[in-house]
Amino acid sequence: MTHDTGLRPAVVADPTWETALRNVLGGRGLRLVAQPIIDVAQARVGGYELLARFDGPPARSPDVWFEEARSRDLDGPLTIQVLHALHRLRTDLPAGTFCTVNVEPHLLARDDVRDALLGNGRLDGVVVELTEHVSAGDGVVLCGALDAVREVGGLIAMDDAGQGHSGLARMIEVRPDLIKLDRALVAGIDQDPMKKAVVQLVGDLAGQLDAWILAEGVETERELAEVIRMGVPLVQGWAVGRPADGWPGLAEDARRFVADTQERTEFGDNVLALVRPATVRPPNLDRDGGEPGSVLVDSHGRAVSVVVVDPSGRSHDVPAMLVAPSSVPADVLRRAMTRPLGWHSAPLVCTDVRGGVLGLVEVRDLVDHVLSKAS
Repeated sequence: MTHDTGLRPAVVADPTWETALRNVLGGRGLRLVAQPIIDVAQARVGGYELLARFDGPPARSPDVWFEEARSRDLDGPLTIQVLHALHRLRTDLPAGTFCTVNVEPHLLARDDVRDALLGNGRLDGVVVELTEHVSAGDGVVLCGALDAVREVGGLIAMDDAGQGHSGLARMIEVRPDLIKLDRALVAGIDQDPMKKAVVQLVGDLAGQLDAWILAEGVETERELAEVIRMGVPLVQGWAVGRPADGWPGLAEDARRFVADTQERTEFGDNVLALVRPATVRPPNLDRDGGEPGSVLVDSHGRAVSVVVVDPSGRSHDVPAMLVAPSSVPADVLRRAMTRPLGWHSAPLVCTDVRGGVLGLVEVRDLVDHVLSKAS
């Protein structure tokens, strides 16, 4: 079993905390609540973040509980209890949604934590969200653990994009499926051009990584409207829903605000309007077969490649470039043109946040759309 090698603060004996943590590790006093994550393009709940809550005493916030556990080298066992609660809850996860759970990267190097995460079958619909309160440690071990998560259908998210120990280098190393914008970037974004510029930069990088962007900590309608106008596809925060027991829905007034803002904004002409139906080829078919424009998917239903026809009339597969339905057409066209020259005309694959194929976006449609907006 491997542990992080960072120095831990000296533990001050506190019988209250000792008893409280012993109770939680024994299976008492810990529960998970769910905060809705909104799919902007469809103005509905697309997923949930599962958050730990402690009954106490002590009546302290979750971050204090985890810090107390970390100072006693009990953060691994505490995370295992959270993962057990995750597996119990996700059996009732609403259809068409996903759930995220927070795990500190250094803990994925521990055999017992990996077993708790991976030992209950497939992880379809589960997003492992990497938080960073301490250094991630051995990058090779971490990448191996992340590969194991993906092999059983799980996805990877990076919390607090650009914050903590990771920064952009960690993002490139991990290649997350979901990138979360920290509250510090979102707060007051409607009045701060520099924050908008940073979010745009992170969005451009996410596009190159085929990752989704999620703005968390959206608390006001002005912040919500701004991130929608910027084409951010997923939103989380008090403006659209607070954490609650069970699987809370999206209130009608919030749903109407998201839908109306999406429709009014100039970026409301997102690629969803350009999506055409696609023929999906399951992985058991010949990879070299299929009609032009058909999409080969893997065993989890995620797009792998698209069939194209070259000037000689020969069909072959091109790696799929993925786009979110709320992506801005001009941004998508710019990304498409960064591909090798022979792939420039290959259609892009529009997917939902779980990687399911929604359809194809033809490059010629993108060009026509962008030119029409410019005229």
